[in-house]
Amino acid sequence: MKVVLLRDVMSYGKEGETIEVPDGYARNFLFPQNLAIQATTQAMTMAKAKKDKKEKEQKKGLKEAGRLAGALDDLEVEVKVKVNEAGTLYAAVSNKDIADAVKEAGVKIDPDWVEFAAPIKETGAFEVMVNLPHGFEAKLNVNVEPK
Repeated sequence: MKVVLLRDVMSYGKEGETIEVPDGYARNFLFPQNLAIQATTQAMTMAKAKKDKKEKEQKKGLKEAGRLAGALDDLEVEVKVKVNEAGTLYAAVSNKDIADAVKEAGVKIDPDWVEFAAPIKETGAFEVMVNLPHGFEAKLNVNVEPK
């Protein structure tokens, strides 16, 4: 029986593919779990439209990530933190602190994208990497200043 997969099925195929499976497997496993539907012309055109939409969104995401990488590359942001009398930080600078500072500079990023080699626990200038979706990277200059 020919079916169109609604989700990835291990060792059979990926979402949107039309595959041939035994009748019993389709009726007893794939259909009840909403993993596939019977391959009619309507189902196949729906799967193609869904695939085209997904590809279009990926291209848009790729373009957006490239634009974001260009805006972030060599951007300099300032993070204000509390320090004690000796000049040491009460807490290390977090990904969220850096993402908030970048947001204040006019670019919104996800805190999970921010990576640094070692925790930032002192004031000064640091270089931080931002790993964007689709494999783009940007170098960010972070100045940690006392409040």
